[in-house]
Amino acid sequence: MSYRIPSDDDVAKAIEDCMSTHQRIRSQHDLHLLVSTELMCVDPRFRVGPARIRRIGVERGIFDMEIRCARSANAKERISCPVCRNTLVSVRNRTIEGETIELRRTCRACGYSAASDADRPCGYTITRR
Repeated sequence: MSYRIPSDDDVAKAIEDCMSTHQRIRSQHDLHLLVSTELMCVDPRFRVGPARIRRIGVERGIFDMEIRCARSANAKERISCPVCRNTLVSVRNRTIEGETIELRRTCRACGYSAASDADRPCGYTITRR
């Protein structure tokens, strides 16, 4: 069975329809199920991934996200946001000795904030904007 990839506008419309009936969604998985069901009403062959739904919702300003983070065993320096793929901005502070240290990295688009390079998103709470 073949599938079709919906346009960003179709996905945004499905997200808006889901958010109009659900004020708060407790996980990305639940959001994916709701949006996929909504898209299948339009065309039963439409398929969309949870990361794309999250990214379109953030870019279009359809919903706000509360992001819970966990420590990761493999620390790597993040340049782009793991939630929405925008660039992370370094928040720095000067120590008593005059050195500059990085406190955290934040994303201006979605609100992701990592206390160190080892933080990764582990859960989302999505609320209608």
